[in-house]
Amino acid sequence: MSLLSGASKTGAGADPFASRYREVFFDFSGTLVHPLGDRFPVYREVFDRLGLTLARPELERAERAVAEAAGEFTSVYLAQPSGFWIQYEARVVEELEPSAPTAEVVQALRDALVSSRHHPPFPETERVLATLASRAVRLHIVSNYTELLPELLGHLGWAERFATVTYSQEAGAEKPSRAIFELALRRAGCRPGLATIVGDSWEADVEGGRAAGLQAIWVDRDGEAPDHPGPRVRDLSGILPLLLSPADSPSR
Repeated sequence: MSLLSGASKTGAGADPFASRYREVFFDFSGTLVHPLGDRFPVYREVFDRLGLTLARPELERAERAVAEAAGEFTSVYLAQPSGFWIQYEARVVEELEPSAPTAEVVQALRDALVSSRHHPPFPETERVLATLASRAVRLHIVSNYTELLPELLGHLGWAERFATVTYSQEAGAEKPSRAIFELALRRAGCRPGLATIVGDSWEADVEGGRAAGLQAIWVDRDGEAPDHPGPRVRDLSGILPLLLSPADSPSR
């Protein structure tokens, strides 16, 4: 496991993390799992399964119509109660005027969007999480996500993996806002100086986490900033030497 540039390393047993940072907060999409990205394939899959037809321009038109009437989802979902996603998505489906009942289509969309097949973990994710958990590191999630996140974690087999899960819809704030980090820390019952955030977004995770008092490790999968001075890894395997003391580190 390679330790990439940017991580402080002054000797075999010296690093700024080991044994001190036993509370680790992970971003979700882009850090633990591949991001969903384009929603159209999910809609197309559901419509095909229900014997309906759908073209990309139709979905784009429906989404624009709902956004103009109710606001962009990303602008209005914060602090909304559970069920808001279904209500909003139902409006998009109604704009498409499918022959199937709206409720049936929306439920099928929900089932598809919380399926692990649309959010495959990165190859190293499960091994890294298991290794940290076996070394008494408490794991948490803090994510810019909707009410679907807890159910999605269940489908991934991670319902019991994380001690706490905090997401922006319920928090009423998105990273890099200090508010969502503070809520996550309160839930975890830990001080920011004893916590680390691991994430793939420089602005949301690294800058946001540091502003809230956490140490941050940037998962720079694309190698966007090779000269970045802070702790930076190319995949999650790289966080193990940073978070575990030599005695804790798994054998290679």
